[in-house]
Amino acid sequence: MQRLAAYALCAALALCLALPGPARAEDVYTLKLSVDSNENHHRNKGLHLFIDLLEKNSNGRIKVNFFHSAQLYKDKDIPKALNMGTVDMGCPGIWQLEGVAPSTAITALPMFYGLPAKITKDLVDGEVGRLISQDIEKRLGVKVLGKWHYHGYLHFCAKPHAVKSLADFKGLKTRHHGGAANAMRLEALGASPILIPWPDLPMALIQGTADAFVTTFKSFESAKLWETGAKFATKDMEYYLHNIPIVSGKFWNSLPKDLQKIMVDTWEQHIEAARQICEDEQTKGEALMKEHGVEIYYPTHAELMEWRDRVMTVQDAVVGELDLDKDLVAQVKKVVDSAMAKQ
Repeated sequence: MQRLAAYALCAALALCLALPGPARAEDVYTLKLSVDSNENHHRNKGLHLFIDLLEKNSNGRIKVNFFHSAQLYKDKDIPKALNMGTVDMGCPGIWQLEGVAPSTAITALPMFYGLPAKITKDLVDGEVGRLISQDIEKRLGVKVLGKWHYHGYLHFCAKPHAVKSLADFKGLKTRHHGGAANAMRLEALGASPILIPWPDLPMALIQGTADAFVTTFKSFESAKLWETGAKFATKDMEYYLHNIPIVSGKFWNSLPKDLQKIMVDTWEQHIEAARQICEDEQTKGEALMKEHGVEIYYPTHAELMEWRDRVMTVQDAVVGELDLDKDLVAQVKKVVDSAMAKQ
């Protein structure tokens, strides 16, 4: 009878373990996701979609702790933190990766100035994006989850006067977010580039340290920069920005294969909806700027091509400064030239 009782107990335990249910404590992986923008930023709205889906698809085996507003790191420090494994996931902008993976600056080259966003989007979703993602993985020892998040076009904005011609750029002390491509492009246009962290921009405009800046319309609107006296914007489409989803090698390698697949599949599942959020928010931002008295100038195609010709004079210098792979640059330029010929 004692043996029978023992067998029955073992069978019951085996059945309990076989039944589906919430993950056991030892099976739960906690992922620290760090961003420096506020919780309502359009990038973070997309990331919340991913987080909810990931926790659902993993049956609770992956729990995400979401740290926004630079509670852990500013995005410029995320590449190093991911490499060291002190944070598990980030979604930094391409401009924040340029220092460790120069190939991420390719879509910021002067040849993209004034061109339709579709050219850049198709490139990063194709072979070029795959090669850049592999470069990031190799250099940082990380995992790029999949397609990149949209962020939006970078446009020129000013406080003292409207910018409607090349002459209007001249001498404007223009804040940018870093990177040789941004600085050299602005210099070619005639502006005087200044590297200023985003949180410091409002005070810089008020104090006169900067009198112009480049940013997306949504970022302009979310920071209410019209309150600093910045009342002019030019929709010159300097280049289209993306954020790249990166998981630290330390966290990625700790996951079993099935959870790695769930993370990749979940990213693919949410990405188009997240991209649409970005597109919608940029449109809303532009409309709200106008409602608050910001004058937006829309250059003609001919004007944009004239300005593009000006910034193209520094293209080779930017490639050399960043030590970009010249074969990859040539490959991208062929795609860009072909797309322009079809316009």
